[in-house]
Amino acid sequence: MLQISHRIIEETFATLRSCGANERECKLYWLSQWDRPNQLIEVTHPRHTASRYGLAINSAWITEFWNDLSARKMSVCVQVHTHPNEAFHSATDDAYPLLFHSGFLSLVIPDFAMGRVGFENAYLTEIQPDGGWKQVQISSRIMVDG
Repeated sequence: MLQISHRIIEETFATLRSCGANERECKLYWLSQWDRPNQLIEVTHPRHTASRYGLAINSAWITEFWNDLSARKMSVCVQVHTHPNEAFHSATDDAYPLLFHSGFLSLVIPDFAMGRVGFENAYLTEIQPDGGWKQVQISSRIMVDG
């Protein structure tokens, strides 16, 4: 079970709202340290281009990001992104996650994250051992501290 603080959730929504400006999708990643893999402690906002219906992460940024993660002994646990209306995992989302390993989580926040801060109407999906995605209950994978 991953643990996350209210502070990280608030930072997540602030970043998604600022970046997307209620007009475009936005993506970020929740990180943990190698020695505390279940504690989500940092939000990373990648360089990307975006529109109302999609986004693309800057490939040079990804290379820098992997090097930075290694140097700081950190891992990506969850990718988080917005959709303009309802939250779901699109075929594009399925095909282009940051990581492809079993158990990797992808959280989609509806309405460009302009609603109430929290996971109401959000959609969480997880890569299965066969490589497919399966929706899972947020409360079964993520616990909010405090």
